Amino acid sequence: MPSSQDSDPGPAQRHLQSLEWPVGLARRSIEMTVMNYCGITTVVVVTGFVFYRYFTGDTAGALINAFIVVMMTTVLLMGQSSRFRKAALILFGFIISLSCLLSALLVSPNGLLWAYLVLWINFLVLPRSFAIGCNLILTVTLTASVGLFDSVLHQISWLTVAVLISGFGLVFTNQLREQRRMLSELATLDPLTGAGNRRLMQHDLEKAVAERRRSRRPATLMVLDLDHFKRINDTHGHEAGDKVLSEFVAVLHNALRTEDGLYRLGGEEFVVLLRDMDAETAKSNLDDLHRRLSGKVDGPDSPLYFSAGAAVLKNGENWSKWLARADHALYSAKRAGRNRLIIA
Repeated sequence: MPSSQDSDPGPAQRHLQSLEWPVGLARRSIEMTVMNYCGITTVVVVTGFVFYRYFTGDTAGALINAFIVVMMTTVLLMGQSSRFRKAALILFGFIISLSCLLSALLVSPNGLLWAYLVLWINFLVLPRSFAIGCNLILTVTLTASVGLFDSVLHQISWLTVAVLISGFGLVFTNQLREQRRMLSELATLDPLTGAGNRRLMQHDLEKAVAERRRSRRPATLMVLDLDHFKRINDTHGHEAGDKVLSEFVAVLHNALRTEDGLYRLGGEEFVVLLRDMDAETAKSNLDDLHRRLSGKVDGPDSPLYFSAGAAVLKNGENWSKWLARADHALYSAKRAGRNRLIIA
């Protein structure tokens, strides 16, 4: 089994970087809420302007407003499909920025007021680099359009407020994302070892089952338990036991691949998710993995050994039955004398 580099983050941390759950899901929920609320409000308000401008003889303004309504409605409909939500959010940021420019430059200077709202929304729905780019283009273009302002003082005042709003939006959203990242770690990582917790484990196992059902992607689950770990806590105290657990997880995740998952099930029991590992690969690789890792970590008195049970995911099997088979194999390894691996 290929090993990751020592500088790599642990499997649980790598999961947080790649998964949209839970922090990505929370972020997407906030972004979608902002897009839907602002988008629907914009469609309703601008539709009213379409009729107003048309009946007052401003045909060009009515057509521009109608174009905005069509674009906004299209992106809102795209956002209803989970497949296109990311693209819809990016398009939404571009559309509201373009709509603001069209309104200000071609319809009415009142578009300057809409710009304040757009500068803020961009940071809420767009990736940071895109938001900065859109806001920069919007601010420079409108500031350079001298005809929109009553005086130089008006122009400078508008620019000052626009820069302040953009700066505040950047700082606020950076802090918001950092806090969500920290909350995500608290929600999905074991605070002692940094391995994934039960919540993250269940999510990843359910995902592996879905991938097996959808594309027949194989996966193997390994449940392992440190042999005689209770002696360490009883003899040397829980602080020594905690240190051993942390060292063991560090050694274990360095032996795993990037796509694998590592979770603490409870106490001294851990679960390893080995993606793309079928029965044949499990038989040829897992015994070697056990030999390389069992006894590699030194306890206070002696090397730390572990027993393990593994199970290859079957067709039609749910995650709980899969885990139960691996757990049953673990207890078979315990009964057989410990410090060994049994494949269900």
